[in-house]
Formats: sequence, structure tokens, C-alpha cells
Amino acid sequence: MMTIGRQPCLSSTAAGRWRRRDDADAMTTRETDGVSSSCDCSRAQVQVGVTAAGGAAQGSVLGYGLGVMNKSLEAQAANMPNKPPMAAQGSFSGPPKVLALNLAVFSAVQGGLTLAIKKYRGGVEDIQGSMMAMFGAGSALSLVSAATGSSTGAMGGEAPKDAAGVATDAVRTGALFALLNGAFMKVGQMFSGKDSTQDHFYAHANNMLATLGLEKYEKNFRKGLLTDDTLLLLNDSALQEVRIPPGPRLKILNYVDAARAQVARQQQEQLSLAVPSQNDPRV
Repeated sequence: MMTIGRQPCLSSTAAGRWRRRDDADAMTTRETDGVSSSCDCSRAQVQVGVTAAGGAAQGSVLGYGLGVMNKSLEAQAANMPNKPPMAAQGSFSGPPKVLALNLAVFSAVQGGLTLAIKKYRGGVEDIQGSMMAMFGAGSALSLVSAATGSSTGAMGGEAPKDAAGVATDAVRTGALFALLNGAFMKVGQMFSGKDSTQDHFYAHANNMLATLGLEKYEKNFRKGLLTDDTLLLLNDSALQEVRIPPGPRLKILNYVDAARAQVARQQQEQLSLAVPSQNDPRV
């Protein structure tokens, strides 16, 4: 009778112990997820910082070289008979040190913003993102020109005199750079036949083709609308319909078969983790 009377007490204690263990496991999982998210964010920030620093270094070297060349051209023009000195205008002219600073800021902001916007948008890289980055770079170029006391505006003309004028010039310069960049990218798309707004639908397909050395068949995938979510469904008939030759078809199908096997293994592992083990004392 005493043993029977103690059984509920022992069972209740064990249940409480297992509940506490489950709560601890859940808390550990949440903490791990939080640490992982924090690490991903920190890693992205470091990547953006490194990209911006690299852009600044390249821009400063290019700017200094351009400034030296401009200075030499101005000296040659001044010594020519009946030729007035060359008038330097805008942020892409001036002494070497000024140009080095201007292009360092411009390149740093453009490179850092491009990567930051791409990561924020989940890897999407298109005209809109590039225009946003170029707007920021153009605005930064205008602001640094004003901060260094340039006698002209970022794009030439008289330098702004007050804060409102500086802000207006920054917005105007950023908008001009963004529009020019967008126009050039559109023209490039017209000649290449690619639409970068659709690239994120073919990211894995393009990566597969690049891995296999079959980049020239990207247009075939686009014409057949073989987006990333169709890759595991590919078969020989589908590849024939988009006019891919037998040799490349075999390479692609072999790659897809390996991908299917990997997905199946991952699903099996997840299933085995989800099903409690018979040796688990909580079962």
C-alpha cells in the first residue's frame, strides 16, 4: 500500500522534472536563435563596412590620380598662346587631395549602400537598388564638396550659400546620378537582352549553369520560364523544349539528380529529429 501511495508522488515529480527540462530546452533554443540572428546581422554590417572601406581606398587613389592629371592639363593650357586657362567645375575637378577625398566618399557610399540594400532586400540586385545607392552617393558627394568649401556646386555652377541651398544641391545631385545610372542600366539591358528585375527568380538556376560552365544557356531557361522553383522538376523533355543540346542536358540532369538526393537526405534527417527516440526516457 505504501508503494502504491508513493507512485503518484514520484510520477508527479518526474513530470515536473521533465517539464523543467523542456522549458530549459526551449529557452536554450530561443537564446541560440537570438545569438545566430545577432551574428548574421553583425556579419552583414562587417561586410558592408569592408566594402565601403575598399571603395574609399579605390576612390581616393583614382581621385588623386585624376587630380594630378587635371593639374597637368591646366598647366599646359595656361602656357598655350591665345588659350585661356581651363576652368575647373564641379566635384570631379580640383586639386589632387580634394578630388581624392571627393571620390573616396563617393565610392565608399556607393559601394556600401549597394551591398546594404541588396542584403536588406534578400539578395535582390536590380535597377531600383542601384539607383537608390547612386542617389546616396551623389548626395554624399555634394555634401562633402560643400563641407570642404568648394567654390562651385557638385555639378558645377555657384556653390550654395546656406543650409537650404546645400540640402537642395545634395538632393538634386543625388537625383541626377540616380537617373543617369538607371538610364545606362536600361540601355545595357536592351543590348544584353537581360532584365535584372527578374534575376532573383533565376538565381539558383544561374548558379547551377555557372557551376557547370553552361552560362550561355541562361537565356534558354528564361525563355522557357524555368525558374528556381522548377529546378527539382526538370526532366529531359523540358530541357529539349528550350532547345538545350544533349550534352548540356545530361550535365544539368545529373546536377538536378544530385540536388534531389541531397534534399531527400535533409528531409530524412529532419524527420528523424522530429520523431522521438525509443530510448528517450520522456517517451
